[in-house]
Amino acid sequence: MDSVYECIIAGGPQHGLVYRRPLDATHPTPLAVITDDGELCTPAARKYGSRVVLLHPQATGAQFLTILAA
Repeated sequence: MDSVYECIIAGGPQHGLVYRRPLDATHPTPLAVITDDGELCTPAARKYGSRVVLLHPQATGAQFLTILAA
């Protein structure tokens, strides 16, 4: 099992941003990120084990599909 999540943001001002978040099994919390424009990005898909796609509320379908294909 991986010790970090790799998060990728789909849509918004930080579209395509990839960052790592430590996995804390003792305090499992939902993955969520607040972007530079103040919007909450929530999990939309999981890719290849510990990779998670976070969806910005204003993301287009094309932006989401681009991240999934990458």
